[in-house]
Amino acid sequence: MFNGPVQCDLVWDCVVRVGFAQTVMNFIRYYPIAGLAFLLFYVWKKKSFENYRIQKLYPNAKKVWEEFRQSAVTLLIFTAIATTNITLAKMKLIPSGVYFGAVDGVWEISYLFISFGLITIWHETWFYWMHRFAHHKKVYRYVHMEHHQSVNPSPLAAYRFQATEAFLEAIYIVPFVAFVPIHFHVIIFHTFYAMVLNIWWHLGYEFFPRGFASHPITKWINTSTHHNLHHQKFLGNYSLYFNFWDRIMGTNFPQYETYFEEVVAKREFEKKNKEIEKEPILISTRN
Repeated sequence: MFNGPVQCDLVWDCVVRVGFAQTVMNFIRYYPIAGLAFLLFYVWKKKSFENYRIQKLYPNAKKVWEEFRQSAVTLLIFTAIATTNITLAKMKLIPSGVYFGAVDGVWEISYLFISFGLITIWHETWFYWMHRFAHHKKVYRYVHMEHHQSVNPSPLAAYRFQATEAFLEAIYIVPFVAFVPIHFHVIIFHTFYAMVLNIWWHLGYEFFPRGFASHPITKWINTSTHHNLHHQKFLGNYSLYFNFWDRIMGTNFPQYETYFEEVVAKREFEKKNKEIEKEPILISTRN
């Protein structure tokens, strides 16, 4: 795994360089995107997107600062796990299926998509069961309580984890890359995609149309409302990308689909009212 962007022999200087590269990548991806989402929806275009709010109240500045600060802890844990995994693989202490270089031919290109699908399915499964474990009353305060201080989350709550949860959030990738061949760029894309969706689910706004959460096809895809409801009520709606495990395990909140429709209906009603308010009022000049 040292044959990627940072190429060097296994010496302390190399480990430091890998760790630095991981740190820069993690911080430079997360804060600009989560921060831009916050500035766009919570500051600059706040009024324009007000109809799309799931919870009408906005989180206070203290909560947002706590989300921003704690996210740095998570990013450092993510960096430590990646750097340790790379180092141990270079030392031949753990196997690694990560490969690099150009990809040619139909099979090699096809396998990029296959491996992306496999790691997505694995991550979804890991996240769901880890998330349910984190809500167990005996471990909740030690693992997941920090994240749920954001009852009304902003996009910066996406990585608001205490160190124990940050470890559990990231460690899923270690056994996967140990046993499944996967291109380095697929891993980078996967982690970027997972981060963006995590920010989206914590955005606090719903953009999907009416019927999305109950349609026979789209009901299997999660929504921002789905995860926002989890932050409000805690014990349910545990899944990440898809609504598969929640549906087959019966852990969706019973009111999820109804609540989604209420959020969208309220959005459409308020949008229509604003359009009516903008229409010019015609005053007759006849006596």
